[in-house]
Amino acid sequence: MLPEGTKQVLTDFMKRPIFMIFMIGLAIRLILAPLLTYGFDMMHWALTIQHIQAGAGLYGVDGYWYTPVWGYFLGIWSFVMNLFGVVDYGHVFDEALVLELLPLGHTATVTTIPFNVMMKLPLIAADIIAGLLIYRIIKEITKDEKKATYGFALWFLCPLVIFSSSIQGMFDVVSVMFMLVAVYALMKRQDILAGSAFAAAVLTKMFPGYLIFALIAYLAVNHKGDRETFLRRVGVVSLGAVVMTAIIYIPQILDGTVMDSLAFLSARVGTAIAADTSGSTWDAIASSGMSLILFLQPLIFAAAAFFAYRMYKNDNIRGDQFFICLAATMAVVFVWPAVPQYLLVLLPFLIFMAAMFDKRFFIPFAVISIGALILDIAMVNFSMLMSVAAYTNLLDIGTVVSLAEWMDGPLIFGISKQLALMTIGGAAEVIGPLLALLFIILYEKEARHNV
Repeated sequence: MLPEGTKQVLTDFMKRPIFMIFMIGLAIRLILAPLLTYGFDMMHWALTIQHIQAGAGLYGVDGYWYTPVWGYFLGIWSFVMNLFGVVDYGHVFDEALVLELLPLGHTATVTTIPFNVMMKLPLIAADIIAGLLIYRIIKEITKDEKKATYGFALWFLCPLVIFSSSIQGMFDVVSVMFMLVAVYALMKRQDILAGSAFAAAVLTKMFPGYLIFALIAYLAVNHKGDRETFLRRVGVVSLGAVVMTAIIYIPQILDGTVMDSLAFLSARVGTAIAADTSGSTWDAIASSGMSLILFLQPLIFAAAAFFAYRMYKNDNIRGDQFFICLAATMAVVFVWPAVPQYLLVLLPFLIFMAAMFDKRFFIPFAVISIGALILDIAMVNFSMLMSVAAYTNLLDIGTVVSLAEWMDGPLIFGISKQLALMTIGGAAEVIGPLLALLFIILYEKEARHNV
């Protein structure tokens, strides 16, 4: 039996709007998780777990191309799945082999529904933690329950967030979670935790690394005129990051697979340098776009440093400069049609701006969320029904294959339906960050006028 005081706290919490938002978002995720899955990513998680269980490690057999963080989790989580009797991960279906002839990584290896659900549960948990961090940061800064609830709702009911964790099963939300822990810990002066979480975020997916200038500038702003404290805090944060990096990479250093752990990044760079336009139309677009982004990296880092310097110089005007800097930095990073789930790392900063300072920032948030979702759905299309078709009587594999082939068929001027949707989604992905930068300029101009 719960103490009377605890019962009252729980009762009061269940009456708050955030509880209803949480329950709706959780219900949506738990309904979608067993029904829809992007098999290509899930197949690789299953292969990685099988390689680990066979003693091959993360990089002993081809199939895992990321830094070790997610791979460690897969190894640990496989023991949990075994405890729940989830030992059958998937099978190759001959009827689905034709899918592998279509563009964008469809596969005839279909993971089982129990495996899909188990793999998505930790990602849903990361969604929840990230949402609660957004809520907590907004609540502590504004002291406004409504604004904090609004921020939580934007994140937890966002279609792109739901798709990434509960359908695609991709782990970018884990990087977002660590990133938000780092930001919050820095604000609370928990510097070891901030550095450790920042390292974990970057070594899960690299994009939070662009925020290094903003985080240093935040410390500089808070300790102007006190260089000793500033340097001490930078040193403690750096120590946390170094220790976490060492912990993550010691196994790779010992077995000589450090370079293998960077294969994903080197493959992207190789794609950019090669700029192969001999494949499909989308391959040509993606290859050329990656090449452009690679060559623009010095400018992107310069822009991130400029935003940080500007925050340092303008901190005496308003208390919103840190969040403007974070949003502007990530907006610049993603002014290109990125892989949809990458954009998850930008969304929290647009949410902070929309909930705390200017509701107009909901517009770029919505444009990015919807555009990236369209691109995601177009890329995955009907193959997300393969697990249901293979392991239930609700659909048959032939129908799913036919629908996927129909999507790859021409719509107009030889352009496939899939490519047309991807073009719309990719365009929205570019427009969204540009709108965010435009609204930052307008917001700052209006704020200076009102001072």
